[in-house]
Amino acid sequence: MKVSMLARVMLGAAILMFSTGTVLAAREKEQKDDYPNATRKERSVEMSSREQRDLGKATDLVNDGKNEEALPLVQKILANEKIKPYAAAFAEQLLGRIYWDTEKDLEAVEETSKAIALDALPNNAHFALMYQLAQMQVQAEKYDDALVTLDRFEKETGKTDAEQWALRGNIYYRLDRFQDAIDTMKKALAASNEPKENWNQILMASLFELDQYDEAATIVKAQLAKHPADLKLIKQLATIYINGDKYPQAIEVLSGAKSQGLITSSEDYLQLAKLYANADKPADAASTLKDGIAKGALQESLEVNRLLGDVCTQAEDDACAIDAYTKASALATDGNVDYQLGYMLFYSDRGAEAKAALQRAIQRGGLKQEGEAFVLLGDIESYAGNDAAALVAWTKAEGFPSTKAMAAQRIKAIKAGVKLKRSGNK
Repeated sequence: MKVSMLARVMLGAAILMFSTGTVLAAREKEQKDDYPNATRKERSVEMSSREQRDLGKATDLVNDGKNEEALPLVQKILANEKIKPYAAAFAEQLLGRIYWDTEKDLEAVEETSKAIALDALPNNAHFALMYQLAQMQVQAEKYDDALVTLDRFEKETGKTDAEQWALRGNIYYRLDRFQDAIDTMKKALAASNEPKENWNQILMASLFELDQYDEAATIVKAQLAKHPADLKLIKQLATIYINGDKYPQAIEVLSGAKSQGLITSSEDYLQLAKLYANADKPADAASTLKDGIAKGALQESLEVNRLLGDVCTQAEDDACAIDAYTKASALATDGNVDYQLGYMLFYSDRGAEAKAALQRAIQRGGLKQEGEAFVLLGDIESYAGNDAAALVAWTKAEGFPSTKAMAAQRIKAIKAGVKLKRSGNK
């Protein structure tokens, strides 16, 4: 998992905030103790006036995004053999920040680790840097190392909170320790009044990994009880049901949202229509698509019209299917929609239109049922009394495995003078 630029900037800013604060701490006699339960003894802030001047200048340069200017100055500070421990630790963590800003993650982790190992920063800065290191290790995909760092942080500070539980849950998820991730993320969510969205996402993803869909549904339903009009939660619950192969429940959730006027996007209309289609409810699928088109939520695209044609065909609404396929044909790049259109026209006794659609299908190419298209063309010609043209079409159909036997039977019959009898079955 690579960190986004926004997350990188935010994490870097957090590092620099306490960096600058540490310089200021040298001039302050009292500071609030952020880690009152820490086992580590407080460290004194000692550095020469030159070190303080150079570190202050380097920090200002980093603050201004001038990392190229700051880098040689920090390296010069670290090259001083007489450098005091505090100044060395501060310079190392500042060097880590420079590397982090320039997306040299491994170098950033290494320098930040050195700053902690020097054990010279005051408690507030030392432990804040340790926690930042765990976050950086996660972003650098050093998950085992991040877990070790977080274990150490919690042991030495005696501190746990929702943010830490969430970070630990994230680490467990990255390590494929999904049950640990579930248990830990539940603690994070319970401990926070304002949990972050990605905490819930990690919890849900972990539940999905272990096929714990019922528990996932229980969690989301509890959230929905508090926020019944939250479309994001509604869609999440529907997704859980879909992943758990509980399509009727998914339909119930989304159709309920539609009746409340919450379903407004093309994506949501299409999802509900496809759920109806998969549940063998083509009439409901068609009704949903038509409603979406009428309300302007669905544009009459190739996908929408083709799906409408398919579900109307299944619902035996031939007029709807022919209309939808005709609109889809105008947008199609291959012949498959035209084949479906020709098929429907043929069984609606519209032979001339069916013939044109099938010829267009074959010409456009890319057909999944090319043999069947030639069979239908032959049938149309035969019913029209054009036996020679029918033979030509059926002979071509013989060249396809799926229609070889069917075409041969027709050819044999017509050569024997037996007229093809039309069937009303589709």
